[in-house]
Amino acid sequence: MTGGRLLVLGPQGAATEGIPARLAASGWRVGVLSVSEALAVPADERPEVAVVPVTDGDADEALTAFLAAWDGGATHVVCLAAEERAGAAGLVVLRGIDADGIAAFLDILAERDRAVRARRERTAWREGLLRAFPGAVLAIDGTFRVVFASGRLRERLRENPVGQACFALLHGRTEPCPWCPRERLLAGETVTMEVQSPLDGLYFESVSTSLALPGRAPLLLAFLSDVTERKLVMGRLNTLSRELEIRVAKRTEMLARQAEALSAANARLIELDALKSGFLATVTHDLRTPLTSVLGFAKLTRREFVKEFMPFSDVSERLTKKGRRIAENLRIIETEGARLTRLVNDFLDLSKIEAGRLDWHDKLVAPGEVVRMAVEAVSGEYEQNDRLALVVDVPDVLTPLRVDPDRLMQVLVNLLTNAARYACEGEVTLAVRQLRPARVEFRVTDTGPGIPEEERERIFDKFHQVRRDDTTAGEQQGTGLGLAICKHIVERYGGGIRAEAHQPRGTVFVVELPAHPDASPPGSGADQDRPASDQAFS
Repeated sequence: MTGGRLLVLGPQGAATEGIPARLAASGWRVGVLSVSEALAVPADERPEVAVVPVTDGDADEALTAFLAAWDGGATHVVCLAAEERAGAAGLVVLRGIDADGIAAFLDILAERDRAVRARRERTAWREGLLRAFPGAVLAIDGTFRVVFASGRLRERLRENPVGQACFALLHGRTEPCPWCPRERLLAGETVTMEVQSPLDGLYFESVSTSLALPGRAPLLLAFLSDVTERKLVMGRLNTLSRELEIRVAKRTEMLARQAEALSAANARLIELDALKSGFLATVTHDLRTPLTSVLGFAKLTRREFVKEFMPFSDVSERLTKKGRRIAENLRIIETEGARLTRLVNDFLDLSKIEAGRLDWHDKLVAPGEVVRMAVEAVSGEYEQNDRLALVVDVPDVLTPLRVDPDRLMQVLVNLLTNAARYACEGEVTLAVRQLRPARVEFRVTDTGPGIPEEERERIFDKFHQVRRDDTTAGEQQGTGLGLAICKHIVERYGGGIRAEAHQPRGTVFVVELPAHPDASPPGSGADQDRPASDQAFS
């Protein structure tokens, strides 16, 4: 900003001495320079006020060059001369003014400069904000006339809208819009609303407020942002949302119908399963009596035949062969009858368990005693095979179990019998261990061909049997129900049963049962008189 350029006419001498001191006392940074010195001062070293005495020896050309060099600078130049000089053209001439007057004049110029600077800063802020705002800005007076429009609005309208009515310019109406928030704006509110232009169908978001200017009636200031794309996207999202809600409702209704159908089918299956279990229980129960009779008469007939008729067959080789064949056929009837009886018994037990009609006689029992009874039950089968040994390992002290001893023995007998059937030689071990917390573990280990990993879970399913290439049809085949019954019994007492691989070959069946909470812990006096069991059958 250009500083003041003054030419003070009057006597020099005392004035020259007093003016710099007075200006410095007012807070100005003052420098006293001759014309030649002023020409040599760099622009960044110039003072705020330069007092330049002009003498008769200063040529007009030098004075003109000095003023030209300082033109446009912010420094105030105060030239002191006795009379006007031709080289001082363009300076403000002050006659008969003292140092205080010069200081006051410079203060007026400084205030002017500050006002101009502030006005320029406000203008720069406004222009910067208008350039940064992506929408349009307009100001409207009390008669709905546009008094200001930003460049973007002018570009959109392709004309200068100042002086036009806002309702005609923006909405194509002949009268003010009924939705105009003028009264709310004048009351001090800031109003946001969305409008659609009838000129091109675009959507705009309008944020309006009142603008109070000194000495003028309030104006209405509006900021308009184009939200057409956002509006279209939101419309599409709303459409998709409604479509999704319709699809979800249809899908939910279909799933509800399917759930209802599945529930009805499940109820029917439960009913049919109950009927099946009842039917099997009835049939198997009714089969027991005739099977017992058939098996009993087969044994009696074979015994009587061998005792009473076979001795008379010695008279003829043909009769001897015929008698042996009849005795063998009777033995087969007896064997198959026994197998059919086991199958019927398994059916009956499983049906009663599933129907919840099996009688349970739970009581506090010692695990070692149940093991002893199970070993006695299978000892005959192991004694018939000289190549297979049964080893029993039971510790002295075990926590008692609250179970039905017959059912626990049924589990152990089933596992030991299976091991004897599939491990034709080697060793079968029944070991019992105390686990922590209070649980008892039974492990039946055999040295047979083993069970494939993919079938170790399925073997506890009803009627599932492991396929073995070296197993022939006959007495080694079971009913496929024994392990399923074992699982039901063990899980009824909150225990678990699983099959594991035994290295280098064979299978381990593990049964875990929880001990009774009121039972005496291991090591107490109640368990001291329980003997250890470590025996082998072969």
